[in-house]
Amino acid sequence: MSESNKPDSDSQENDERVEQLAKELAERLRALPNRQELTDYAVSVLKESNEDAGAADQAAAMVARAARNDPFNPIAFAIPLFVVGAILCATGILAGVGLGIIGIALLMLLWGLIVAFFSRFRREKSKQKS
Repeated sequence: MSESNKPDSDSQENDERVEQLAKELAERLRALPNRQELTDYAVSVLKESNEDAGAADQAAAMVARAARNDPFNPIAFAIPLFVVGAILCATGILAGVGLGIIGIALLMLLWGLIVAFFSRFRREKSKQKS
């Protein structure tokens, strides 16, 4: 069997197997007195199973994407630190601490911008190679 025909035959076998299982389930449900309730239950179980499989695939894709993506970017931490520092400076009593926190926030912001710039440069460079 050639490689080009193999996915089609696997797909056809899977389709036949699903159809066989569906027919078997339908026959068993017809024989039961409360078949409507059990049919609804079977459909909901199939939907949940399909959603769970989709969620697992999506989670695996997200992990793979996160592994390829940019390194840690501290801009998200710089913004709340800046706000906290501004509030401390506004109180007047803790202005020195507030200025220190604002300084740390500015350093984190600068670091985040540098990381973003170099990661973008690296991505553009890798796209040009492709």
